[in-house]
Amino acid sequence: MLEITASMLIWGTLGMFVLWSKVSAIDLTFFRCLIGALSVGLYLLKSGRRISFNRSTLIISLAGIFAVANWLFLFKSFQLASITIGNMAYYLQPIILLLLGFMCKFERFSWRKVILILLACLGVALTIRLDSFAVPNILLGVSCALFAAILYSLVTLMMRNIHADIFVIIFIQLLIGVLMTAPLASFSVTALSGWWCLLIIGLVHTPLAYFLYYRGIKKASVTQIAVLSYLDPIVAIISDIVFFNQHLNGVQLFGISLTFLAGFMLIRLKLR
Repeated sequence: MLEITASMLIWGTLGMFVLWSKVSAIDLTFFRCLIGALSVGLYLLKSGRRISFNRSTLIISLAGIFAVANWLFLFKSFQLASITIGNMAYYLQPIILLLLGFMCKFERFSWRKVILILLACLGVALTIRLDSFAVPNILLGVSCALFAAILYSLVTLMMRNIHADIFVIIFIQLLIGVLMTAPLASFSVTALSGWWCLLIIGLVHTPLAYFLYYRGIKKASVTQIAVLSYLDPIVAIISDIVFFNQHLNGVQLFGISLTFLAGFMLIRLKLR
């Protein structure tokens, strides 16, 4: 469980490094992919692992396109809205995944699940605050986070039955990301602090966090993984309050609690 805990704590701090970097979302995505691909590529080379090209490789590559676009829109949501609002909107990803499951017949329909989904959506709306929707940047930021959540849900569905070396998967998807974002990147990182943030995102939040997570899930139960996944948004919200002076009122705190509770109840239903 220590590995999963560590990975969630790392991912929970992603938003603050995104904001500290003061780098555009497209440049952030490019350098995350480039630095991550170089580090994972060196590891694969050193360990003598080979990449085989087959039908799974095509699915991994297509999922990589969606995964990289997911990062791009998530980073943009942090910059337009806030870490808290972006994370809470993005936290609807399990809900979106469940809805896609209903549509694709992967999940059994139940009114209890529908009610919990509606409660989670209400919680996100309360966290964002209805009056915030009048602010164009916040509305656009929420839209980016929701689109990122849809993309990540598609990645999850596509990767459900893929059995391949996790580092090979990460390398292919990061390489796809480099090719996708290189033509659009402006390479406008000038401040030293920006480079430090990019290095941390590219090395710590990408290969290290994924390594810890995939190593940890082999030792933990589904319940433990589900519960520990709550650490990510909790750490993100705390970092927003501590480092960016984000002030949450009682309604927003209630909304966060409602979303977490509804999500947890959905997880319990899925485990029965």
